[in-house]
Amino acid sequence: MITQNASNPSHDFYLSIIDDPIYWLTLTIVGYIFATAIIFTNAFLLFTIYQDPRKSLRSPSSLLIANLSVSDLLLGFGVLLIAVRDTYRYKQLHMPFIGVIKAVIYIIHITTVFIGGYSIIAMSIACYIAISRPLEHKSIITAKRIKIFIVVVWVISLSTCVFPVTSVPQNIYELIYAHTHASLPAVLLTLIYVSVFRALARRSRDLQLSGSKSISDNKHVLERQRKMTLTVIIILGLFFMTYMPQYITVHLLHFCKSCQESINFHKVDVAASRLLCLSSAMNPFVYAWRVPKYRSAFFECLKIIRKRLE
Repeated sequence: MITQNASNPSHDFYLSIIDDPIYWLTLTIVGYIFATAIIFTNAFLLFTIYQDPRKSLRSPSSLLIANLSVSDLLLGFGVLLIAVRDTYRYKQLHMPFIGVIKAVIYIIHITTVFIGGYSIIAMSIACYIAISRPLEHKSIITAKRIKIFIVVVWVISLSTCVFPVTSVPQNIYELIYAHTHASLPAVLLTLIYVSVFRALARRSRDLQLSGSKSISDNKHVLERQRKMTLTVIIILGLFFMTYMPQYITVHLLHFCKSCQESINFHKVDVAASRLLCLSSAMNPFVYAWRVPKYRSAFFECLKIIRKRLE
């Protein structure tokens, strides 16, 4: 029977049960690739928002995108630590200071997943308000309110990291984690996007009834809002597609006794945890692909970097 020594922070549970160098080597290679992609792409996205060559990214929504990118960048360094740990596992060696490393990886993972999910919720709400209340949008979605939201979500996220050292049982905490990081965002986002698509339908009907002088401008604004909505939906889809395998394995780990005793299940569980990182690497490419002002800013920043290197 497989049992996890959760009471010993210096114990590497998976190293003791998965004696498969090829498996660990594969995860090591994938980990370094993911870490490099996440760190490079999100650092460049943040550099682009900071430089903003055309001064087109100075908006509250860009603060939310920057916040999501910061959490993704932080996750990239966590993935790098995981890849280093997998290197030791490949060599069947215990990593020095494994207890500290595990704690750092855990804090980064819990914090960034929470911030990523709720940043997407905030972006979705901003899209809804922009579509349903276009005249009041700028007065409702302000930079000050976005900054307050960012501070609050970081404080809440970091606060959730202390639960494992309290009296809350580990299995209860992991289920709370799964539902606060996935189930609740899924319900909220479903409700938000039902409202978003209803608002888009109402705006389209209003356009058909509007005067000929304003219809062209209104169509342009509505099309831009529709594209941004689809961009957020793609980011949301990536988030949940990469999170759902881990969400499922967390539940199976607690409710399926045969899974707990299966080495193959634990291999799948570890691989699913690595999949979480994929959306963090893809998000900057989604902005470059879907949002023209970000795409233009990316190219302008590339020119700036090229000139500095010459």
